[in-house]
Amino acid sequence: MAAMPAGSAVPWAPEDLPVAADELASWDYVVVEEVVDDVVLLRRWPWPVVDPLGRLLWPDGAEHDTDEAAVDLRLLTLQLYVPNRIARQPRCGDTFAAPRAAHAHWRSTHTGDLRALLGDAEVYDVSADAREAGKIAHQASTGAIRAAESAERESVDEVERALRQRAEQHLRPLRLGPPPDLSGQPRLQ
Repeated sequence: MAAMPAGSAVPWAPEDLPVAADELASWDYVVVEEVVDDVVLLRRWPWPVVDPLGRLLWPDGAEHDTDEAAVDLRLLTLQLYVPNRIARQPRCGDTFAAPRAAHAHWRSTHTGDLRALLGDAEVYDVSADAREAGKIAHQASTGAIRAAESAERESVDEVERALRQRAEQHLRPLRLGPPPDLSGQPRLQ
C-alpha cells in the first residue's frame, strides 16, 4: 500500500469500545479467520487505522504483520463464547479487541488455552463494528463520494444522534473461562 499523507488516518476507535484511541496502538485486532470441521484459525494483526473514507487499513506494510493460531472449536466456544453468553457458534469474521499478548504463542500450531493468546486482560467483541467497517469499505469502493455538505441535513442529524447514543453504551469486557478438560478428545496435529 502506498504511504498515506501524515495525519490522513487515525486509529480505528469503535464508539462503544471503552479504550482511548491513543491507547489502541498497544492492542491487537483478532479475527476468526476460518472454521474447518472442529478447528478454528484465529488471526492477529496490529490495531488498524481508518482512512478519510472510513476504510480500515494497516499502513506501512503492517497488514503483513500477522500471526495465526489454530484452536479447537470446542475450546473457543467453552472458553470464550459460553462464559460471555454469546449464544451462537464461532463464525468467520468474529472480531475481538485484545491487549497485545506475547506473539510467541501465536506461532504455535495448537493452543490449549486461549489465555496464552489473549492474555488475562479484558477482551472485547467488536464484531458488529468490524462488519460495519467492512460495509463502509465496500460502499466506498463502489459508490460515488459526495461532500458532506451535499447530504440532507435531516439524514446527517439522524446519524449524529445514533452515534451519540451508541457512544454512551460501552461494550462490556468478555471473560475467558478456564480451558475445558479435552483429554478424551483427539488432539489437533
